[in-house]
Amino acid sequence: MSLQHYLIQQFTSWKPPAPEVLNRSKGDITLCWDKLEPFQFLTKYFLYRVEKNNKIPKWTVVYSGGKSTKTIENLAPRHPHKFRIKVIIKTETVPSLAEKALEHFVNEQAIYEHCHKHIENGINTYQEGFDMRNNIDSANDEDMKNGKVEIAKAGSSNANGDTVREEESMNNMKMKWLESQWSEETWTNTDTDGTSAVCFAMAVRCGYLKQVQNMLEERPGLINIVNSNNGYTPLATAVRQGDINTIRLLLLSGADLEQPSAAGLTPLHLAVLAGNVELTELLIDRGADFHARDWNGMRIEHYAVDSCDLGMIRYVFDKGGDVSVEDNNGWTPLFRALCQGAKSSVIEELVARGSDVNLKDRAGLPLASVAKILKNRYGQNRDSILRLVDCNYPHEKAQANFTRLTKKVYNIHSMLKLL
Repeated sequence: MSLQHYLIQQFTSWKPPAPEVLNRSKGDITLCWDKLEPFQFLTKYFLYRVEKNNKIPKWTVVYSGGKSTKTIENLAPRHPHKFRIKVIIKTETVPSLAEKALEHFVNEQAIYEHCHKHIENGINTYQEGFDMRNNIDSANDEDMKNGKVEIAKAGSSNANGDTVREEESMNNMKMKWLESQWSEETWTNTDTDGTSAVCFAMAVRCGYLKQVQNMLEERPGLINIVNSNNGYTPLATAVRQGDINTIRLLLLSGADLEQPSAAGLTPLHLAVLAGNVELTELLIDRGADFHARDWNGMRIEHYAVDSCDLGMIRYVFDKGGDVSVEDNNGWTPLFRALCQGAKSSVIEELVARGSDVNLKDRAGLPLASVAKILKNRYGQNRDSILRLVDCNYPHEKAQANFTRLTKKVYNIHSMLKLL
């Protein structure tokens, strides 16, 4: 095993130490990860990826870069938090790992000993690499009994083949960066004095404008803090309540219009879902992203359909909404309306605006097939929907009626013959 291949193998199986907590405050936690043996000599070629544990999604990236210290801001107060880290070697550094190790340790034996000292269960790999590099040609009697001489001979006889395989493996990894394993998780929490954040969330929810204003003057960082109970920002909470006065105050105070909730919904998504045209218009006028998507790839056109409000649907599409936009499932607004069992008036509006009725989703399900399985509250097919989206509906209906009539005529003729 060459030194280069050995270092790559050790690094990709290495689990770095968990990040350490340097400092905590009411809404911030400072982490440090500067102890990275046995690869400390490569720290200037490292990139780091730090993730925080959440409910949805499970892990989110809070830092990605080359620094070994980072302050994670805008965290929920009086709340436990979990962090983990992964170390990445830059692409341009990978081909010269062996050279950089030799520059630091002078000889290969020191490298193997250093790695063996710091990496758990590294003894077998260390001995194998060290023995092969020094071409051991003899073994003692005890080694002969254990069959180790045969392994050494096999390694010698297949040296050319092993070298070729190593070179091929190295060429495959030549242009790729290297990633370590994830570290153990670091558990910590923000300072216990987080009462103001709890009170602020309650004041926003209840619409207490004076208290909200006073709290923001005392602690401006609360403006975009995320409620750990429901995953919503103050602006998203006010939008859900439909409190336009609180929304105006938060926007004037610098609230982030595009900060998503834990499920990926922006305040504009929530306003459209609520069917509140006035609120939606206010957010769009203030610069909200009309084309923002949630974690499922849904845009406000889909949420307009989910609102079941014909006025909201017309407003969104009059503002430039796209009837052909698709989410992660390949569903257009019309496809989603059918899957949600929307009213006939909603389907008719979407079809009238040019929605494709011959569409198939990512799973290959035709839109017309969805319409055929729709039932009304009496368990009957919704023919009004089929007429709108199924081009073959009149023909199929007439054919079915003709078949039933033919059977009746045949039965009558049979009875007359018997008489």
